[in-house]
Amino acid sequence: MKLCKRILAALALVLAAIVLLLSLAVGVGVWVVKGPVTARATHLSERIDAGLDLAEAKLDHAQTSLATAAQRLENVKAERRQLPRQSGPGDLPRIALARTVQRTFAPELGDAQQDLHAVAEAAVVINSVLADLGNLPFLAETGLDMDQLEEINSRIAGAGPAAWELSRLLGEAADPEADAQMSRVEQLLSRLRELVAACQQQVKQVRQRTTALKARVLAWITPAALLVSSVCLWIALSEICVLSRAWSWIRGPRRMPTGGV
Repeated sequence: MKLCKRILAALALVLAAIVLLLSLAVGVGVWVVKGPVTARATHLSERIDAGLDLAEAKLDHAQTSLATAAQRLENVKAERRQLPRQSGPGDLPRIALARTVQRTFAPELGDAQQDLHAVAEAAVVINSVLADLGNLPFLAETGLDMDQLEEINSRIAGAGPAAWELSRLLGEAADPEADAQMSRVEQLLSRLRELVAACQQQVKQVRQRTTALKARVLAWITPAALLVSSVCLWIALSEICVLSRAWSWIRGPRRMPTGGV
């Protein structure tokens, strides 16, 4: 019976020693990794902020370009109303009007297209980082809507050819097709400006969510490290008690020395 008790005590001694070492390693290690984890969270936050800054700047510039294009289209309409309704091919005022569209209106659409391509590239980076964070519990966040950006880029890609077709029709004799084409271009511009405005609002919402995410993560790193180290310390103390008890079982009861008379 005493032998079995000592064997069990030896097993308990070994297990308690292992758990003690593990708890001490985890308790110390959590403070070792705290710095890299904080640095990693800060780095990811900076990547997201940089992408959002780029997206905001490009969307603002694209919106300005589209607004300028819309204003210049209005100017073209006003100039066209002043032209005589009856004129033949090669009419110089109409040719000048068509060139105005080519020189002033179409380039604004090209600038907006380049800006929106840059926004799409920034959105890929932002969504990639947020997807990585989404693999961790309680850190999932919604990024930018790529479908919306694809629609914007698809529409802006069609705006350039539409503008050149408009300039071609304006250079010809008074033609109802020019009025219809101008109406289509106006509707396209209006829709593009609505989509860009919606995207700007979405970028603001993503920034708000990611800012809250950063604050939440950084605020919990130190308390989490304290909690883990406290639990490890409690486990270590309990294992010291187990070690002491198991060692006493192995040693057995102390024998009192007997003295002779």
